[in-house]
Amino acid sequence: MRCFKYLVTTLAFIILPLVAVSEQIQTNLIQIPIKAEKKAELDAMLFSPVGFAHTMKQKGFVGGETGYTTDEEGNITFVIWGKWQTKEDYYNYLATPERSEGSKFSQTMRAVMTSSPSLLWVKTY
Repeated sequence: MRCFKYLVTTLAFIILPLVAVSEQIQTNLIQIPIKAEKKAELDAMLFSPVGFAHTMKQKGFVGGETGYTTDEEGNITFVIWGKWQTKEDYYNYLATPERSEGSKFSQTMRAVMTSSPSLLWVKTY
């Protein structure tokens, strides 16, 4: 019985802080349909100073993952899992000059998209 109590107590010390952290972090899922012939243009912008480098310097940015999906018809979607301290941090990031209308980022995104992106805020566990 003592061993079981020790195990439960140890697990509580490990798991509870992780639960608290996951509740604080805001996670979004962004899906951006893009033109297949424009993928290289998007990649070039994302790996330039106004792409990921700018995002990673923003207040509240915690991390993220990106990738591409291709369906049976060959349609390509750029996918972003973003993690932010708060939703406000994310929306402030979008308001920076590097993300505003007319910026290199904005112009490139408009040129490569086939339709509007989708944004979902995901509750993680």
